[in-house]
Amino acid sequence: MKKGVVFLLVALALIVLVSPGLIGRLAERSVDEGIRTGSVENDDMIVSAEIFSRGWFTTEGQHRIEFKDGSLADEYRSLFELEADAPLPVLIVNTRIDHGLIPLASLGRDDGSLMPGLGDAVSTITLEMPDGETLSLPGAINSSIGLSGAVFSEYALEAGEYAAGGIGLRWGEGNVVVEMHPSDGRVLFDVAAESFAVDDGTAPFTTGPVEVSGEQRPSGYGYSLGKANVLIDSIAVNDRLIGPFAIRGGASLDDDRIVLDTSMDLALPVAGLGDSRTLIDIEARGIEPRAFGALMRKYQQAAEHTEQPELVRSMLEPEAQALLAHGLTVDIPRFDVELPDGTLQSTLGIEIEATDVATFAWSDLLLDTTANASVRVPETLMDMVLEMNPQVGVAIGMGYLKKDGDVYVSDAEYAKGLLNINGAPMPIPLPGR
Repeated sequence: MKKGVVFLLVALALIVLVSPGLIGRLAERSVDEGIRTGSVENDDMIVSAEIFSRGWFTTEGQHRIEFKDGSLADEYRSLFELEADAPLPVLIVNTRIDHGLIPLASLGRDDGSLMPGLGDAVSTITLEMPDGETLSLPGAINSSIGLSGAVFSEYALEAGEYAAGGIGLRWGEGNVVVEMHPSDGRVLFDVAAESFAVDDGTAPFTTGPVEVSGEQRPSGYGYSLGKANVLIDSIAVNDRLIGPFAIRGGASLDDDRIVLDTSMDLALPVAGLGDSRTLIDIEARGIEPRAFGALMRKYQQAAEHTEQPELVRSMLEPEAQALLAHGLTVDIPRFDVELPDGTLQSTLGIEIEATDVATFAWSDLLLDTTANASVRVPETLMDMVLEMNPQVGVAIGMGYLKKDGDVYVSDAEYAKGLLNINGAPMPIPLPGR
């Protein structure tokens, strides 16, 4: 019995006293082989280590995150109306890691934990502006590293405000939770914020409560698979209130083909028709993964030339042709617009057959495509539309909209270059023919 107790005490001492040093060495090796060799870099940023001090129980580090010219840089310059080559701010992240299977050192700080794992950390962020001025961002990021190497991080943001350069920012309390699993690349996230406001003196912008959550994992083709949900309670621009908005989307693999699905629930006013609620469900199936990845990569390059639409089209067209040549289907089972005078209902289905990418032609694609669509417009809503735009009556006179009881109906089918609307054929001109 005594030997068992001694063995238990020795094992506990090894866990508490020896494991922190070993894990500290693993942390140092990770930084040496990762950040210090410049491997933490992508199209938008570079992460480099400025300070790294490993202790037995605690490791402290400072890392510098510099933004390169890319999409994040473009969004920052656009938000603050800066020149295209304006210098960018830098993020300085200071981190303290309390390591050990039982991180005793973490008990000396707020949010410390004895949860078994490889370490427990807290990080603070400082924003270094191009003119050298620094701004410490509120709150701290608390992270823990599980025994499997998974990282769990949480950032609690206190309400506050900031003003500079004629632009004022104001935000409510927020919380960000991120979970990363290096074994399979999965990232889970959950973001909640009470409110956010930007006031530049001309067009104040304010949001109500916002929630963003989801799960992503690498596909192996240069993009992520998974799902994401965005909920925005309200948006106010110049005291004009719209919302709520709910957007849910996902990307998955089924029989080695991508499935994209999106659902939207949007509330916003329609000019002359009053408040509305739009409900949309979209699903695209049969998308070839490699061709989709090539299109996404080309799209990122083309995004830098939005002021040259012809150049963007020429850059994207070959990849778009390759993607469509593999075939796919698009189904919109619901596209409803709920208005005070009734609900406009519509559906759409498109099927594109696979063809040879080497001999791809847009005219052949149209001939090999089948589609169907349906529109239902309540009589009360149609009367209002006719009053606003009498030209819509031409569609009724030509039979494209037929009255069926108290609803106007339009059913369309397309196949082999021929469009049929409510039984009336309509040839479609094909490019190159």
